[in-house]
Amino acid sequence: MLALIERRVRERRPIAYLTGEAWFAGLMFKCDERALVPRSPIAESIRAGFSPWLDGVDVRRALDLCSGGGCIGIAMAVYNPDWHVDLADISDAALALAGENIHFQNVESRVRAVKSDLFGALKGQVYDLIVSNPPYVTEQEFAALPPEYGHEPSLALRAGDDGLDFALRILDEAPKHLSEDGWLIVEVGESERALSRLLPKLPLNWIEFEVGQMGVFAIAREDIVKHAKAIKAALQKR
Repeated sequence: MLALIERRVRERRPIAYLTGEAWFAGLMFKCDERALVPRSPIAESIRAGFSPWLDGVDVRRALDLCSGGGCIGIAMAVYNPDWHVDLADISDAALALAGENIHFQNVESRVRAVKSDLFGALKGQVYDLIVSNPPYVTEQEFAALPPEYGHEPSLALRAGDDGLDFALRILDEAPKHLSEDGWLIVEVGESERALSRLLPKLPLNWIEFEVGQMGVFAIAREDIVKHAKAIKAALQKR
């Protein structure tokens, strides 16, 4: 224990990387430098059944987009035994860790990991729920992060000058992969303000968690489709 404390102080390495494990949504996951340390507030929504957004929605297939080590998607599968969940990420290292966590949580029959640049390798795949914790840290914010973040993969953090490089692509492409009554839930953190300024008429539902609003929005497919032109225009201007 003293040796771990010494490394934590000297190396500024996150505790989860030192112990090789992290807890998310009440579940333990393997954790190392191949993916971000699990810390998304989406864990609270998973445990709450994504209410009220999914109330009355018959979810059979779900996608964890930009899955990293797979904690969000695997937790969704554990809490919803009748769901089939895909984990999609562009990082081979993160997907390898996700595979270990799929086995660790005994959900191999209902969860699969797919290498994909966002929706690139998911052509024809349709889901009732898409949840994503994509990179959303601005370049300015990234430069100011404490040393602990230097141990995490920068690929999973950096998202351009306003933090929206990935969120806008997800909004643009999601309708093709959502069922008619499907929902999209995305974490954008501090980039919430930039997104609201860029698309002020887009009816984003900002989720309130026990600790307050944390930059996570929910939006129905039909609302994305209604504002598809504005989303496309914002994306093309980048």
